[in-house]
This record gives sequence, structure tokens and C-alpha cells, in this order.
Amino acid sequence: MKNLLLMAGMALFFASCSDDSESPSNNETPSANKVLMLKVDFETNVFEGGKELTFEDADGFTITADYNPPGDFGDVTLMYEEANDTIFSGGIVWLGLGEMTYPESLADDSTFATITNALPLPATEDFEIVEYDEYAYYPDEIDYQSIWGAVDNLQLLKDYRESNPDANIRLFLYTPSVGEGNPAEWDWFVIVKN
Repeated sequence: MKNLLLMAGMALFFASCSDDSESPSNNETPSANKVLMLKVDFETNVFEGGKELTFEDADGFTITADYNPPGDFGDVTLMYEEANDTIFSGGIVWLGLGEMTYPESLADDSTFATITNALPLPATEDFEIVEYDEYAYYPDEIDYQSIWGAVDNLQLLKDYRESNPDANIRLFLYTPSVGEGNPAEWDWFVIVKN
């Protein structure tokens, strides 16, 4: 009887776990509505981790933003408009450092399975900048090749590109420090939809 109660308790514990876990994938069915976010360091173009998010079914994939400019403290939230749900949220501090608040954490880069043959660089037209504000900072010249080169060997990215090859690849530059912000604290987020 004790074993049965223990097993039931463990089943309830695992069932209550959030999809905001430390693994890159939350192991939903392949047809689930998912978005993959991959974090790449702004200065070094090194892959630092990522997250696979699952949403209610929705037609289309539009990213909208709620941006509060930092007088001293501000923030940016990216929404998956059709699913009416959050993709990203983080603080922005003038002469300071904000932090990402959603997802709460990202899976470490070492947890992502890799492939032997890197994915080819998509055409520049296949990339779309996430314009969260008319004054949002993006470099005049974006090094798409280096950003893509940081993630082009990831199995999950290959799966996403194969399941939705015509989808744009969204690029979001998160700048948690502005004013005399430190680019060493900034990160690209490569966002793809399955």
C-alpha cells in the first residue's frame, strides 16, 4: 500500500511540473504548436542555451511587443499574438543591468543534441528583426552568418526548419543595459516556429 501511495504521489508531482523546465524540449507531441528560442552572445556569437516553448494551437505566428522604455527601469515583453501568450520578458535598466524574467531559465547549451552537417545559412530575406520599438537598438550591419553559425548544428533547429521551411527566422536583440550599456551583457535570441 505504501508503494502505491508513493507512486501516486510521484505521479502527481511530475504531472504538476511546469513546461518551463531546464530541458530544451518539453517532449510534447511533434505536432504541438512550439516556438524555439536560442540565445547567442552579442559580442562573441557563442550559443549559450535555449528553450522550447509549447502553446495552444493557433493559426499564424506574429510577435508583438509591450515595451516600457527605461527612464531608469523599463522592460520588454514579446507576445505570440495568435496564442495570446508570452514568448519573452526581461527588464531593461538605464545605467544598470536588467534580467530576463520569462522564461525563468534556459536549458544549458550542453543539453542540446547536435548534428554532424551544419544547416546552410538561410537567405538574408528569411531573417526578420523583432522591432519592439521604433528606437530599438540593432546594429546597422547584422552578421547573420556568425549568429546562424552559433546554432546551425543543433538537432532541434534542424527539426524546426524541416517542419516549417518557409517560416521566417526572427532575431531579437535583448539589451538589458542601456545608456552607457555594455554590449558584453547583450544577447541575440534566434526565434523559430515549428
